[in-house]
Amino acid sequence: MSKRRKKKKRGCVVPVIITLVFVLLVALFVFTDLFSQIRLSIEHQIYPLKYEQEILSAAEDNNIEPELLCAVIYAESKFNENATSSVGARGLMQIMPETFAWLTTNSEKSYTADDLYDPLVNIEYGAKYLGDLYAHFGDIYTACAAYNAGSGTVEQWLSDEEYSDDGVTLSYIPYGETSGYVENIKNYTLKYNELYFENNQY
Repeated sequence: MSKRRKKKKRGCVVPVIITLVFVLLVALFVFTDLFSQIRLSIEHQIYPLKYEQEILSAAEDNNIEPELLCAVIYAESKFNENATSSVGARGLMQIMPETFAWLTTNSEKSYTADDLYDPLVNIEYGAKYLGDLYAHFGDIYTACAAYNAGSGTVEQWLSDEEYSDDGVTLSYIPYGETSGYVENIKNYTLKYNELYFENNQY
C-alpha cells in the first residue's frame, strides 16, 4: 500500500510543475509588458511632443520630416515655448529677433519680437527658416549646422576640402558646439520617429 501511495504522489507532481511553469511564463509576460509600458511612459516624459498638428503642417509645408522638426525643437528648447537664450534667441526654435524680422519681411501680418513666444508663430517661421536652409544647402544636416552656426560660417566650411569632400555635406565640423548639435539632432530624430511617427501615416 505504501509503495502505491508514493507512485500516486509522484504522478501528481508533473501537472503541478506544468502549472507552475505556465503561471511563471504568464507572470513574466505580464511584467515584461508592464516594464515596457513604464519605459515608454518615461521616454514620452523625457521626449515630449506638443503642438503635433502644427508641427506636421509646418514640416509638410517646408519639405522637412516632422520627427526632425521635433528634434530641432527639442535640441533648442526642450519644447519650452518661453525659453530665452543668453544671446536673445526666443521660443521653441530659439529664433533671433533679427532673423524673425527678416523672415517676416513680406508677411501681411505685423509681428514683434514678442510674437516668437507664440508657439504657433515660432513653429511656422522656425520651420520656414530651416526649410529655406535645406533648400539652399541641399542636405538637411548641413542645414541644421547652418541653423546653429549660421549660413556664412557653413558656406566657408563647405568651400574648404578639410571640412567637406563634395561641397554639400560636412565630413568634419570644426565647431565643437555645432558638431555636438548636429549629432544630437540625428539622435533625437531617431527617438522622435520611434516614439511618435514610426507607425503613423502623415
